[in-house]
Amino acid sequence: MQAATDLVWLLNPVIAFVVGLVLMFNLRKVFARVQSRRGPLLWLPDRWKDINRSKLLQPLYDIEKLLSKKTIIPHTATPFFTAGPIMALSFAVLLTLFVPVAAGGTGAAGKGAVDFAFSLVIVFYLLVGVTMSIIIGGTASASLFAAIGGVREIELMLANEIPFILGTFALAITAESLSVHEMMGFNLIFNPFAAMAVFIAILVKLHIKPFDIPEADAEIVGGLTTEYSGKLLGILEITKVIMLFALSALFVDLFLWVPLPGLWAWAWFLGGVLVVGGAIGFVNALFARFRIDQATKWLFRFSTLLSLTAIAFALIGRYGL
Repeated sequence: MQAATDLVWLLNPVIAFVVGLVLMFNLRKVFARVQSRRGPLLWLPDRWKDINRSKLLQPLYDIEKLLSKKTIIPHTATPFFTAGPIMALSFAVLLTLFVPVAAGGTGAAGKGAVDFAFSLVIVFYLLVGVTMSIIIGGTASASLFAAIGGVREIELMLANEIPFILGTFALAITAESLSVHEMMGFNLIFNPFAAMAVFIAILVKLHIKPFDIPEADAEIVGGLTTEYSGKLLGILEITKVIMLFALSALFVDLFLWVPLPGLWAWAWFLGGVLVVGGAIGFVNALFARFRIDQATKWLFRFSTLLSLTAIAFALIGRYGL
């Protein structure tokens, strides 16, 4: 019984997919509400049930539709075109194993994820792995739209990784550990600069406006995913769902976590994830897309300055007080 309890974190990918679908629905709902678009209600009277039951499962229906369709492989594509989405999904699933989920209590079961001294470094590598897999797969189609999207993705990644790493390392300085579990806490109060830097980095990684430049539908028709269809596109959508949860959960763990026992930990964790998801939705609805040069300059200047301030703030708090 104890061994089974200790391995409960193996359910993290399932939790990530289920809660990620809710977050994806929430993203669409917030976007619609900000634009004053009134969609169908979550609950309808019985006499209307044949018209529409609920939009809560619409992200799942979209994925099911894609998985049921035929996959078209461009004749110019290399084998990496097929391998890219599968690799991206594999990295995303592995990422969920290193992000604590409702980590209350003590012992392995309380950690809610794989935990060791350098787990934060593994999180960095897995996040880069997801991005690089999509770049490799998309550009393997030999599409010009994918090539442009790939160049934009690399430029954004180079500008974004420094603030993201420095923002999280500020917490590592305070905790004197690179373990995600050891860094958990309500650090939004103790280091708000790190929270802002990491939140902006999450927007970039999820391609949320104003940082949706690599897939700009009106300009490059989806960028790296232009040539994908059917099951491969469905796999990429599943990856997006899991990444939305994983990055939201990581922010909750690092900046909004309060250690609570049992079901209270789950309530706090899920509430925090929904709040972060709602904030992401508001940003997505309120801002227009940057040009790639504007985005990189803004990240190199403002976001990097935020992360450096977070490092200074952590050093002063750790050694100067």
